[in-house]
Amino acid sequence: MDALRLGPIVLPWAPLLLVLGYAVAVWVAGVAQKAGRGNAEPALLPLLIGALVVARAVFVARHSADYSSVLAMIDIRDRGFDPWAGWAAAAAGVAFWAWRRPALRMSLPLSASAGAAVVLAGMGALTLLQPARPPLPDLTLQTLQGRLVALASLRGQPLVVNLWATWCPPCRRELPLLIQAAQQQTGARIVLVNEGEAATRVAAYLQREQLTDPGVLLDPGNRLLSLYQSPGLPTTLFIRADGTVQRVHIGELSAATLQQGIAALRK
Repeated sequence: MDALRLGPIVLPWAPLLLVLGYAVAVWVAGVAQKAGRGNAEPALLPLLIGALVVARAVFVARHSADYSSVLAMIDIRDRGFDPWAGWAAAAAGVAFWAWRRPALRMSLPLSASAGAAVVLAGMGALTLLQPARPPLPDLTLQTLQGRLVALASLRGQPLVVNLWATWCPPCRRELPLLIQAAQQQTGARIVLVNEGEAATRVAAYLQREQLTDPGVLLDPGNRLLSLYQSPGLPTTLFIRADGTVQRVHIGELSAATLQQGIAALRK
């Protein structure tokens, strides 16, 4: 339930809910206009974009040390947003616009509230429908050198378990970041688990890309991917010290979203 899979495409639910909420807001604005309450529709898209920009800017400001360039700051594929800042910006924007346009004082708050209600209701429903995530399983995996590692032996410390494959473009983009984090003191142990590929292929890829092997584990049967019902790769599991899964991130990570997830494990 963390994302919607359409064939080879994996879409996170959050942007889909925003699109649905915006569509409902536009529809309500059209109904209000027909009732003679002003046309609020032209204000809705700028309000949505403004809220997203503020949410992104606040998140980047909070994690500025983890962004190496301006391009990284505007790359929203890591889905790093501050939701509270976004909602506050949207509410302030509606209030300001309605104050400046008296004709919209009824239709704009009504349509924006309808869209917001759809988004919040959708998020609540996804939370309720989310199946219980099993704890870190008692599986034994192999390193590239053939050494056996029992996942149960990793309990007792916060873990970040990244499921990846060499054929996956976002996996390849985030892999250097994760390897670097695995070699540093980040507050959690980073474990990279390759899904479904042979040791020779993984080792060849790391050598070709001049990446250090941080102790990659092999899951040739895709058992972890199946156990956590992930719709695609990369999938990152943020696991508490007792082995329970706190959060699942579908899609590419940045240094900022990685640190955000690790920080949440310590709370």
